[in-house]
Amino acid sequence: FEDTMVLRLGKLELVRNQWRKFDYEIDTSGKLTPLPANDPVKTDVLAVNIEENDERTPIRYKTPPGIERQQQLSNNNVQLLQNEQALSFRVCGLPVEHSRGVFKTMNLDLRTYGRLSMFIHAESSDLISGGTDIQDGDLEAIIRIGNDFISNYYEIRIPLKISQHGNDDLYNIWPEENNLDFDLNDLVQLKIKRNSSSSSPAVYYSETQANGKIYGILGNPNLGEVRGMFMGVRSVNKPNACAEIWFNELRLSKLDERGGMAALSRVDIRLADLGNVTLSGSIRTDGFGTLEQRVNERSKEDYLEYDLTTNLDLGKLIPKSAGIQIPVTAGISKTISKPRFDPLDLDVELQEKIDNAASKAAKDSIRRDAIDETTIKNVTFTNVKKNKTNGKPSKLYDISNLDFNFSIVQQTRTSPIIELEDVKRTRAAIGYNFQTQPKFIEPFKKLFKKPSPWLALIRDFNFNYKPSVISLKADVFRQFGSYRPRNFGTSFKLPETYNKFFYFDRYYSLRWELTRSLTFDFNAINYARVDEPFGRIDTKEKKDTVRKNFWKGGGNTHYHHEGTLSYNLPTS
Repeated sequence: FEDTMVLRLGKLELVRNQWRKFDYEIDTSGKLTPLPANDPVKTDVLAVNIEENDERTPIRYKTPPGIERQQQLSNNNVQLLQNEQALSFRVCGLPVEHSRGVFKTMNLDLRTYGRLSMFIHAESSDLISGGTDIQDGDLEAIIRIGNDFISNYYEIRIPLKISQHGNDDLYNIWPEENNLDFDLNDLVQLKIKRNSSSSSPAVYYSETQANGKIYGILGNPNLGEVRGMFMGVRSVNKPNACAEIWFNELRLSKLDERGGMAALSRVDIRLADLGNVTLSGSIRTDGFGTLEQRVNERSKEDYLEYDLTTNLDLGKLIPKSAGIQIPVTAGISKTISKPRFDPLDLDVELQEKIDNAASKAAKDSIRRDAIDETTIKNVTFTNVKKNKTNGKPSKLYDISNLDFNFSIVQQTRTSPIIELEDVKRTRAAIGYNFQTQPKFIEPFKKLFKKPSPWLALIRDFNFNYKPSVISLKADVFRQFGSYRPRNFGTSFKLPETYNKFFYFDRYYSLRWELTRSLTFDFNAINYARVDEPFGRIDTKEKKDTVRKNFWKGGGNTHYHHEGTLSYNLPTS
C-alpha cells in the first residue's frame, strides 16, 4: 500500500443459514428427479434486514405492516431495537413451468394451531429493463408442508404481485395479495374431499380458491407430523425469469385452547372376615393438561381406566370344623383410549371422519380401528388346602399335607395397528409337604444304667426310622399368545403369529435325620417342556397329541440333583 490504512473490526459473528437450496425438481409427478450438476438457473439465498438495507435500491427494505421490532436493554440500560430481517431468494434464468426454492427440516405438530401466515415480496432483479420485465401473475410462490416435498405434502400456490421499482410505499413492498394467510383446516378439508372422491393419493389433487390461490395435496401428509417446509418460486409464463423474493414473518396463530377435565376415584368395601373389594378408576378428556404444560402438550385423547379387584377367603363359607382354606384373588382392569384425531390421518378429527362415513358398518369400523383398548382378567387360588383340626401329629397319608395353586390371566388388546392380541397364561401346581419332629430310638440305653464312659458309644447309639421332611411339587405353566397385525386398505387378513410354551416342572426335597449327629439331605429339580403342534390347538388330533405328551411328563430340558450327608462331631 502506498498510504497508511487503518482497519477496525467492530463485531465478529458466526452465522448459519437454516434454509438450504432444494436440489431436486419441483413438480407434481411424485418422482425424485435431481437437478443437473451444471444447473443453468442461478440461485442465491441471502438475508435482507432493516438495519443494513433500509436504503437499498431499487426498493428499500421496510418492516412489514403490523410487525413491531423487539426491544432489548444494552449494557448501559438503553433500550435498543433488535434487527428485523427476511429471507431473500434470488433466482435468474428460470424457465417457464419450472421452480426453485429452499427448504428447512423440522419436527412440528401444527394441529393445535388455526392459521399459518407469512409476508411475501417479489421484485424483478433485471435492472436493465428497469424492473418492468416481470408482470403481475408471471410468478407464483410455492409453499409445501409435509413429510417430504416430493410425494407427501400440502401445497399452497400464490400468484405474486410484483413490487414496482422506486415505490417505497409499505403496501407496494408488501402487497396484501401476496400474503400467505389461511386456515390450516382448509388443508385438512382438501384431503377429506380428495379421499372421498375417486382420486388416487398418488395423483396430485388441487383446488383453486376465490382469491386465485391454489391449494394442493399429494400422498398422505398430515399436520401432526410436519417434517419440513419448502418455500420457492415458479415461473408461470415468463421465460428465463430473474426475480428476488422475500419471505418474512412465518408464524402460527389462533391456538386451539379447548379445555378438558380429569378425575380419580376409589372405593374400598370390607366384607367382614370374608375379604374385601376395591374399585378404582380414572378419566382424562381431550384438552386436559397440567398448569405447567403448554397448549401443544395437552391431552389429545379421551382416556378411561378402571380396575376391580377382590380378595376373598371362600373357606369362611364352610363350617370352621372342616378346616378348609380357599384364598382367591380375582380382578378385571380395562383401559380405553379414544384419540381426537384419526390414527391413519393424524390431522383429521376422528368424529368428523366417522360422520363422513357412508354406512353404519363403515362408521363402526373406523371407530373400532381407532380405539386402543386393553383388558386384563385374572383369577388366582393360592395355597388351597385342608388344615389339621384334631391336634394330632402329622401322618404321611394326611390330606392336610396337600396344597393346590391355580391361576389364569388373560390379556387382550386391540389398537390402530393391532387387530387382536390375545395372551392367556394358565398355571397350576400341586404340592405335598410332610414335616414332623424326628423320633430317635435308643435300643441300648436301658441295658447300661451305669454312666460309664467306656460304654457311652453303645449306650448312646440311636436312629430315626422316618424322614423329617418330604416335599414334592408338580408345577404346570402354559402360555398361549396370538397376535394379528391390522392390514390397512384391504379386507385380507394377515396371518396370526403365536407365542406359546408349555412347561412341566417337578421339585423334590427330602430331609432325614438318621441319627442325632448324622443328617441326609436330598434335593432334585426336573424341568420339562410339553411339545405342542403348531398353531391353535383346535382339533381332536392336536388335543390328543398334547394330552399324550403331558402324561408322558414332557421332554426333559434340565435335571439337577444333589445329596448331602452331614455329621456333627460329638465334641461337647
